[in-house]
Parts: sequence; C-alpha cells; structure tokens
Amino acid sequence: MNLLSTRGIWGGSETWSIDEALGLSLASDLAMLAAGELFDAAWYLEANPDIAATGLEPATHFARHGWREGRRPNLYFDTAWYLRQNPDVARIGINPVLHYMSAGEAEGRAPAAHFDLAWYAQRHQPDPGLTFLAHFLRRRRTGTVSPLPEFDPDFYLTRYHDVAAAGVDPFEHYLLTGYKEGRDPSAEFDSRFYLRRYLDVDATQNPLLHYRQHRHAVRLHPRQPASEVDVFQEVRRFSRPGPDFEEVAPLPRTAQRRAKVLAYYLPQFHAVPENDAWWGRGFTEWTATARGMPRFAGHYQPRIPRDLGHYTLGGPAADTATMHRQVAMARDAGLFGFVQYFYWFNGRRLLERPLEAYLADASLDFPFCLMWANENWTRRWDGSDHEVLISQDYDAADDPALIDTFARHFRDPRYIRIGGRPLLMVYRAREIPDTRATVARWRRLFARRHGENPVLVMSQSFDAIDPRDWGFDGAIEFPPHKLGTGLQRRNAELTYFDPGADGHVFSYDDIVAASLAEEPPAFPLIKTAVPSWDNDARRQGAGLVLHGSTPAKYQAWMEALVERARAHPLMGERFVCVNAWNEWAEGAYLEPDVHFGAAYLNATARAVTRTGPDEATAKLLLVGHDAFPAGAQQLLLRLARQLQRVSGVHVEYLLLGDGKLAPDYAATAPGAMIADPARQQAQLAALIASWAGRGFTAAIVNTAAAAWIVPQLRAAGIAATLLVHEMPRLIREKNLLEGARVGAEAAERIVFPSAFVRDRFAELIPFPPARADVMPQGVYRMAAFSAKARRRRRAKLGIGRGTTLVLGAGYADLRKGFDLFLQAWRAARRRRADVMFCWIGDIDPLLRTYLGHEIKAAEATGSFRFAGFQDETASWFSAADAFALTSREDPFPSVVLEALAAGLPTVAFKGSGGIPDMLREHRCGSVVAMADAAAMARALLRVAGDTRAARGRARLAALARTHFAFDRYADALLRTAHPGIVPISVAVPSYNYAGYLEQRLTSVFAQTYPVTEVLLLDDASTDASVAVARRMAEDWKRDMAVHVNSANSGSVFHQWRRAAELAHGDYIWIAEADDDADPALLANLAALLSSMPDIELAFCDSRAIDGDGQPLWPSYRAYYAESGAPALAQDGIFPARDFARQFLSERNLILNASAVVWKREALLAALDRCGDELAGFRVAGDWRIYIELMHASTGHVAYVATPLNAHRRHDASVTHALHGAAHVDEIARMHKVIRARLDPDPATLARQATYLRSVSRQFELDAAA
Repeated sequence: MNLLSTRGIWGGSETWSIDEALGLSLASDLAMLAAGELFDAAWYLEANPDIAATGLEPATHFARHGWREGRRPNLYFDTAWYLRQNPDVARIGINPVLHYMSAGEAEGRAPAAHFDLAWYAQRHQPDPGLTFLAHFLRRRRTGTVSPLPEFDPDFYLTRYHDVAAAGVDPFEHYLLTGYKEGRDPSAEFDSRFYLRRYLDVDATQNPLLHYRQHRHAVRLHPRQPASEVDVFQEVRRFSRPGPDFEEVAPLPRTAQRRAKVLAYYLPQFHAVPENDAWWGRGFTEWTATARGMPRFAGHYQPRIPRDLGHYTLGGPAADTATMHRQVAMARDAGLFGFVQYFYWFNGRRLLERPLEAYLADASLDFPFCLMWANENWTRRWDGSDHEVLISQDYDAADDPALIDTFARHFRDPRYIRIGGRPLLMVYRAREIPDTRATVARWRRLFARRHGENPVLVMSQSFDAIDPRDWGFDGAIEFPPHKLGTGLQRRNAELTYFDPGADGHVFSYDDIVAASLAEEPPAFPLIKTAVPSWDNDARRQGAGLVLHGSTPAKYQAWMEALVERARAHPLMGERFVCVNAWNEWAEGAYLEPDVHFGAAYLNATARAVTRTGPDEATAKLLLVGHDAFPAGAQQLLLRLARQLQRVSGVHVEYLLLGDGKLAPDYAATAPGAMIADPARQQAQLAALIASWAGRGFTAAIVNTAAAAWIVPQLRAAGIAATLLVHEMPRLIREKNLLEGARVGAEAAERIVFPSAFVRDRFAELIPFPPARADVMPQGVYRMAAFSAKARRRRRAKLGIGRGTTLVLGAGYADLRKGFDLFLQAWRAARRRRADVMFCWIGDIDPLLRTYLGHEIKAAEATGSFRFAGFQDETASWFSAADAFALTSREDPFPSVVLEALAAGLPTVAFKGSGGIPDMLREHRCGSVVAMADAAAMARALLRVAGDTRAARGRARLAALARTHFAFDRYADALLRTAHPGIVPISVAVPSYNYAGYLEQRLTSVFAQTYPVTEVLLLDDASTDASVAVARRMAEDWKRDMAVHVNSANSGSVFHQWRRAAELAHGDYIWIAEADDDADPALLANLAALLSSMPDIELAFCDSRAIDGDGQPLWPSYRAYYAESGAPALAQDGIFPARDFARQFLSERNLILNASAVVWKREALLAALDRCGDELAGFRVAGDWRIYIELMHASTGHVAYVATPLNAHRRHDASVTHALHGAAHVDEIARMHKVIRARLDPDPATLARQATYLRSVSRQFELDAAA
C-alpha cells in the first residue's frame, strides 16, 4: 500500500483523510501494525490507562486517535519526537509508525532519541520482513541487544542483580527508574560523575540522554578523564592493591642464591625518651610515615604496611615475634642478612632495644652486621647539622668503650665475617676527625683488646667516595646518595596538587641508569639498589622523590647488581645491598605494603636466584569467571596446581568474581580478583597491561561466562584459549550470548569437552571449525576403588552386600535433574526392594522448597539418602554400584569421570551433553531417552550387575586412567595455549649421590622451560639419596615420581632404558645426579628442537667443576679446538651421520651426557640395537649410543655453544679408578664400531690410531707416576 498516495491531502489535518472518508484506512492500518510487531498492546494500556474508558481495542485506539495525540505504540517509538524530527511526515498527516515501517527506517530515520538506528543496523541483521526496531523488541529482555552504543546490557544485568532477577528489559529499567537511582548504563558512563559535572546533581534529568543530546555541541565526558585526578583519588588508588600487587611467594630454601643480599635495617619502631622530648610523646617511624600525602599526580603516598602491620620493635616477646616474621620473610626472599643501624653518641646509645633483643634471641637465625650511624642527631633528616639534638664528639677517651661494644656484637655467631674478619660499616667517614689516623687507632684497639681485624666499609655519601682516602677497606653505596649527582630534576613534568611543594623529584629510571653506567672502581665496593625513595613523610613536600619505580624495574636493577657482584666480589664475597628493609618514612622498604603487596620482596628473590616469571619461557594466565566452588572453577584451580607442580610453568590467575575458592586460588599462585568487573574496568585494564608487559603471551579462559574478557586480552597481545563447558540453554539463561560470541571471535583456540558440546555451540555461535579442539577434561580426583572404603561406607549407610547402591552427585537443581533422580528411585523400588539411591551435593534452595516433603518421605523408606555436600567423595564411589547422571543439560561433567575411575558404570539421558557419546564409545554405561525415569531405573539396575565382578570395575577404572588422565589433559592444554612447547621429560638417575642431589634437583626445578614430568631413578642407594630427593621436591613444591630399585642394576644404561620407558615426553633429558645445569639449558635446547622436528639429539657445551663444585674450566671450547673441531665454537645444526663422522669418529666430543636432550624414540631404538653390548662399557657407553643413534639416522644433531651444563669431574670417579688398559680397550672397541658403522676415510683412521697411542702413553705416564 502506497501511503503517500492515499494519506492526508489536507496536509497536517487531524480530522479528515481520503482513506478515512472512504472507510479504507483502519483495517489496513491495523493489519500493518500487527504484521510489523511494533505495537505493544499491554504496554500501551499500562502507559495510557485513560483509554480503557473509550471501549476501543488498544490498537484501534492508537490507529484512530493515539498517534495524533502523541501517544507511543511502544517504549522505543516516540511518536511526537518522530514527527518533530521529520516535519515532512507531519505535514502530510501520515501515521508515523506506518511511515517508519514502510519507508522511514530504510531512509535512516530513527524511531526515538534513545534508539540509534544507524549504530544498531551495523551490528544486526533484521528478521525477514521486519524492521530493525522489531528485531530489537523481540530480544530486548534477553540482555543481548541494546538500543544505544553507550548502554551495555551485559554490564547492567551483571552489575545490578535485582534487575537481572526481575527478567525485565534492562534499558527500559534504566530509562524509567535506573538513572534516578544513580545506576550506570555501562562501565564507561559514570552517572554520578556526570550529574555532578554537568547537571548540578539534578537527578530528574537522564544523564545518558542528556549526553547524547549535547555531546556534539560541547565536549562532554561520560566519566572522569584519566588526566583529571585529585589528591583524594590518588590516596584511594594507592591505598588498595594495584596492578603489580603480589602475595608473598617464598623461595625454596634450597634455591641457589647467586649473591649475598644485605638490607639496611632500621630500629626506630619503639618510643624512646629522647624522641619523646624532641618529636612528641610516642614518636616512632610510623608517626612520620602517617604524614605522607601525594603532592602530584602519580605520587605514591601514603605508604601503608600490610602483612606486618604497624609493628613495634624493642620489647620482649611480642616484638621478638615480629623480628621472627621479618627474618622468615627476608630469608624466604633470598636475603643473606641485615645491616643493623647502630647509634652511639660519646658512650650513650640510642634505639638499642631492638638490636639487644636480637642478640638475646639466638633463635633469630639470620646473619647481621653493624652500620654505625655516626652523624649528629639533628632536627633535620638529611644529615645536615642544623639544630643539633645530640652530637658526635669522637673523644679518644671513649674509644675503648666503643671498640668493646662493637666487639661484643662481633662475638655473636651470627655476625657476618669475610675471610674470618667481622664486617663493620660506618655511615659518614668524613665526619670522623683526622679520619685516617683515627681509623688506624681503632684498628690497633681492635687487635690489642679483642684480637679482631674488622673489614671496615664506609658508605658513599656526602661526597665521600673512595675508601682509600679515609683509611677504610672498602665502600658501600647508599642511594640515592651519589647517584643523583648531575641528574635532571623532573618537577616541571609533573601535575602538582600542592602548589607549595618544592622538593627534588628525579626519575627512578635515571637513577638506575646512573648506577649501571658507573665503571667498576679500583677499590672494593658493594653496590646497592633502592626499591624506591620518597621522604615526603618526613619533609612534607620538601624532600627527595625517586619517581616511577616498579617491581620490574627494581628487579632488573638488582639482577644487574648481582651479576656485577659476581664479576667484582668484595674480598672474595659476592655482596649486594638493598636500601632498605624497613625505612618506611623514606619510602624505602621491602616489607609488604597494601598497594604492591610483596612485589618488591618477590622481585628481590627472583633477582638473586634468577628464577621466577621474568625468566620463565612459557608464562600462562588462567582466567576464571568467579571462585564459586563448582566444576569449572575447581578444574581451573587444579589446572594451576598441575602445571606448576608437575611442569614448572609460571602460572598466574585472574578471577572475574569472588567466591569460596578465592583463598585456594591465592594459596596456589599469584594473581588478582576483580570482584565487580563492571565498575572496575580501569583496574582490569591495568592488570591486563601489567601481565602483557611482564611477558605473558598466552591465557586460558575457563568458561563462556568469562569469554567477554578475550577481546581485551587479545588487544594486549595475550592469545587466549577459550574453554567452553556451557550448553546453549545455559548460555541464553545466564545472558552470556554476546560475551560468548565476542570471545569466540577473538579466541586463538576454542576447546570443547566433547564433539556434542562443540556442535551445539556452533549452532548458537558459528565459528571456523579449524580453531576448535575437542579435549575431554581429565580426572583430577582419580579415586581408585577401595574394598575397605566400600565396606565402611555401606556399613554407615546400613546396607548389606546384596543391596544395589545408585549414586547421584552435583548441585541438585532442575538442570542436574534431581527431580528425575527421585522419579528413578521410585521406579527402581517398584522393580526391586534391595536398592538404595543416594545423592551427594548441595541442593538449590528453591528446589528444596518444592521437593522438601518428597525428600523426607523418600528418606523415611530407608532406601533413599540425601547426604548433602561431602568433603570426601571417594568412599561413596567405592560403595556404589552404578552412577546416575540425571542431568537435562550437562556438557561433560567431571563427576562421571570420577565415577569411571572408581569402576562405576553410568546411565545418562540422550541429548543431555557429551557423556552419552562417551558411554557408547567406551561401553561404560547406558543411554536412555531424555527424562524417561523408568528407563533410567531399568538401565541402572542392569549395569549395576556388571560392577559386582571385580573384572568389570577394573576394566572401567583402566579406561579412566587411559583416556582421562588429568596430567595428559593439562599437558595438552598447555601446548594448545603455547603451541611451540616441546614435550620434554626429565630423568635423574642416581646412586649414592645424596651429597649432590640437592644441587642437581635445584638445577632441574629451576629450569625456565616447562617439562612434561620429573623422574628420579634411584639404583638401590645405601645413603640418604631418596630422602633428600623427596625433601627437595617438597621444598620446591614440585611433583616428582621416585622409582627405587630393590637391588642395584649394575649399569647406568639399565637406568637410562628404564627412564626412557617410563617417560611420556617426546624428548628426554637424562640429568645425571652429580652434574649441574644453568636454568636456561632446556630453553636453549628446546628452541632448536622446535625449529626442526627431525633433530634426534641436541646438546650444549659444558663447564667443568670438581667434586666440591669449584670451577675447573669455563667450557670445553679449548679442548674442541685442540681436538680439531673448531666448528663447535659456535651453534650449529648438523646431519646426524655427518656429525658422527666429524666429531665422534676419533674421540667422543659430547663430553657429558647430562648436556644432551634426546628424542626418546631414537634413544630407545639405539638402546635396543646396542643390546647387551652396553654392559661391557664403563667409560665409552654413551659414545657407543651416540654412534648407534646417528650412523643410520636421516635426522639432525643440534648444538648450542654456550656452556649451560656443569660436568662434575671426580678425583676418584669410576673413570679415573679404571685400569688404564681397560680404558684404552674401550676406545679401541669404539674405533672398531665406528669403522663398521661409518666407514671412515684413511685420514680419520690415522687420527684414530694417533689418539689411541696418545691415550695409552698418558696412562703409562700416570702409572709410572
């Protein structure tokens, strides 16, 4: 019908039209309104109650009168607004709704100010024959569509649970009442801010509509711009955890410390009379710390302690307890000792109580030394001599007492010594009158009165730099002293809140650069890092600030100083210092605070051990939608534990909601929780940026409920693997559709537990099939059948041996089909009396309300038990005879796999999820028609008979171990998230090497590359090897399979074979128990292995150490050159047969097998071909295997020239204990093998003969000697 040809020839007349005159309009208008689905009769009546008196149907009233009166057909078509916006329509008197349907939408005319047609049309396709507006109206209550780009329905429903529970249209709620209640339409629109800034807190105006109306006329901000910060916001920001926040992460006690880290320790945490008099009663460091305030944007103040609180030092038991916690924290962070400040003024001591308490408590087992703070005590905190409160006079008469006091501390066994000499530090050398002569006098007093010769070290402060000028043995840095000299102040770059602030602000980066740019001096120096420095709390805007510190920057500085200390030790000791442990009022501390937590403490640990996330080659972020104790959340938690404990992966987590499992996550790995993502978008973005900045490139997102985060991860450079456990009905019910859609689009891979779940998801949200993987989740609780547990549980239930026990489990709600479980119980009882049904798990409160009486009646029969939540479930599975999965919709529940592990068959409903297909494929249960409780009962009684025979249960349990092992599932997920990872097993063969196992296992557990597993194979040791190994695994919180022979095998190659057979990785590193390795050994070799799949063996150069671990040679490069193999001076990949000819024909140039990573199948094949021949080799057996592997290989050998392996050469090893003739004989035998396998040329044969003669002569010389 052409409206324009038949409507309103009298222009805007509301009283007459041609169609009306002819009686043709009304019927066609009503038909068109009905077909277009734009008239909402119920809404019209509710919005216009007066029309009830007219006696007209709502649609008739609207068509005849309503549109002319400006009434709306629905909330989203504004009749009056449409006519005002389109005067041409108003002029010709057309019903605006009909115009919109027939022409207006196609012409781009919006139906209302609050419906952005152009934007909506870009995101959706209209239903056939309908408008975009109708498309919206059909879906407006689903939470998946929005009429405006500034309104986020997912945010609104997630943020406001009452709206979600009501099931209403979220935008309608906001439009009518939500804005009046101060609710936000999206995470990017802050209603309260907008009202304060632009509407003078006038809540009668809708801030979102005001913004859309005026945003193009003037610049409006929907939320406070990031550049507009004030002091209150900064205090709030710094008084809560930030994006770099970390919980305390103790190092394993056996982690190798690459240097001795000291930290300055302040005692001023107890009131003393002097401070009471000078600063006010009760003054401590906390008094000053509390005054810290942000003076400019980004200024980190206030500093608030966390784990240790506002502690007190210097008292009896309680204060010593604090010291114990400090010592434990410091030791666990890799620190070696404290530098305790010592205050002495002409025979008078100050602030001595903490130090005296430390001396008195011998259980504070942590080294210390003294730093004499020998400057005058003044009213200034910068060392200047204004208003001296107590002076240092250096009277020679006081010297004996001073020396005696120092010596009393030296006698403590915890006191730090260098080469037997106590280490004593002095803060300001130049303050000592006639310094060189005075220091010499003190040395004589130390020697004469106490027989001591202390190592005297001065701090580099106040222009005293070279210790030789002052008679000291060495120096120690005291940043920011010295390092700030000549640096540019950054004050002009800052946005100040305090116009009176005139302190000095330097860039932390500039300070670090100055420290590292300094050339090593000609005198002994201990380099010092400062985590941060800000004495605003003392100086109130007039102090010195090092701005821009982060834990990562501090860690990098510390790592560089550790390397400097190793290259330039102080009198043989590798010392690095930190300023400070607890200088809170100076902003210089390692103790945890509320904003960074223990991040600086953990950074110290990582720096000194060269371990942790920054070194890890495969970091992984695990993202969960919340911490509710349900299946998917438990799975993610177990995955974190598995990857850390078994593979050594550095895992961190992000939870997008709270829950009971939050403490378990926090105890398992570092991470963060965003309790309210809708209101914490800025914090979430900062966290993601932090992870990306720290090298996280992969994430696993555990559910479709968390899928909305995937695009944000991708934008930050973090590729996400999305796990989808949900079925379509749940996705719709929980308003997850839009989040799942964008997540699936942005995910690198999408993992489903079954093909059924994949196919149903694809019907809902199409995606490229090539990006999908099907991985049934493994059983993380592999509870094996126990006859003893079965008897006990059945006895508690009061059932005999002949009674069939059917088990159900999970959160009892309609989705889990608990009502059908009850029905199945009734049907089973009608067939047999000797049957009991039990359900373990909580119940939905609403369902309990409806079914409570039925449950009680069932339990009264004695054949039904609702057991509720159970901490221990294994005994229930052992006690049962069959498992009932009564779920109406359940993707691939782990509880069925747990039942399978205990040998239980399962009965499930057809079409409920992925389990029915699994039951059919593996013949481990039965499938019945959906919701047919009677068929369920019959099938349960039938399959239960199969479990009565032990063989039936054993077959099902074996299925679980074979197909659903959790370690394989976790490993597969890891390699999906990090597709370049090479699966490497580590095997440590050991025999009576308890003295070396600690160092060897430390080197294994500290590898930066993830491994498939760690195996220890003990060849019947008679020492404490096994106990040491187990203690080490516990210390490092790692899982390690320990295999102990009952009798010694007599050959290390038996252990090699066993290791290769036990291992699951494609590659294997056989790390002999007495050798050592750099943490990057596997990472370097794996990089080559992943580059060329046909590499069958990769190895690196080695450094040589003696039996005590002392260095012998830095590498074997010189030996390679002497042996005619200069090519091994650099990395290379060689055809295997060519490598054998070039580097193994004359002598074995793979000098230590611990440097090798083997392709496991190639190693096993070589061992098979060598057979019993290996038993006759004591020295050259590895050489024999190399030749056997390479001579027939079409693959390659890879070599890394960096000495990443440490080869221990024992003075009395098997090699040296052999009779020379036997050694020579093995070489001769190897030459014979090489001639047979490689057909060497005449030149090689000549070199063989020359080498054999050389070795023979050497043994003759050794024997003669």
